[in-house]
Amino acid sequence: MQSDVRHKRFDAFWKRIELKVHRHPAIRNNRFCTWFSRGEANTAQVVHFLEQFAVFSRHFVPIQAKRVARSTNLASEKLARHILVNECGVRLGSDKSPENQTFRTEWAHIEWLRETCAPLKLDPERLGNWRTATPPTRRFLIDLEKVYGSLDWRIATGASYGIETWAAWGIGKGEEAESTNFWKQLIIGLKGYNTQQRLSVGLEPVPLGFFEHHFELETGHGENVYGELLETFSHPKFDEEKFVEGGRRALDALYVFWEGLNSVRKALA
Repeated sequence: MQSDVRHKRFDAFWKRIELKVHRHPAIRNNRFCTWFSRGEANTAQVVHFLEQFAVFSRHFVPIQAKRVARSTNLASEKLARHILVNECGVRLGSDKSPENQTFRTEWAHIEWLRETCAPLKLDPERLGNWRTATPPTRRFLIDLEKVYGSLDWRIATGASYGIETWAAWGIGKGEEAESTNFWKQLIIGLKGYNTQQRLSVGLEPVPLGFFEHHFELETGHGENVYGELLETFSHPKFDEEKFVEGGRRALDALYVFWEGLNSVRKALA
């Protein structure tokens, strides 16, 4: 009987998650990535996107460090640390874990992005620099830090769920669903840019490895996120309202980032 009640409570909670988190426009209506996937971006638009994404990548590191410091159990602390060290340059093994793996500076994600931008002759000192960030990018990172690195673990866990759901959205659900995943959209868009703007005139293409790596990394992650949600829901001090608040606030921040990119790409058309 108690198990049935718990299942009914979780089913009701899951419906709230689907409504309040899964239907968030950062996941379902990313206007920049939808446009970018058409492969029609010009060089100025691609450069601006890569510059802002580099700021995101570099400044996500201290945000993730807060997630490590403020984890409430050993399992979540370990997972957060794995993400952090991978961002900083520890490669992942065949099991997608950084345990017992090698560190190299050039494997840090910001360094990988700098290498990605090399064919475009962008200043590596500028890439990832806070001064390069537009107001929407800065607002996104400041707001994300508040919620993702919150001292209230229920809000922080909700924020983590929102970000992880966004990153893995559609992967493994069939070709049509995967076409709505932002990593996939960026890969398709950069392939189109390379074909139209680089290879056609004898220029070196922009490497896709950084984006393809992250897409592959998310494969199968959606199921893990669901399992983690079930475990979190079972915690005696779990608070549905705060969890949903955390998820929505993280996605609100993320939406500011993408909408900022969408506004600038129109000006650069």
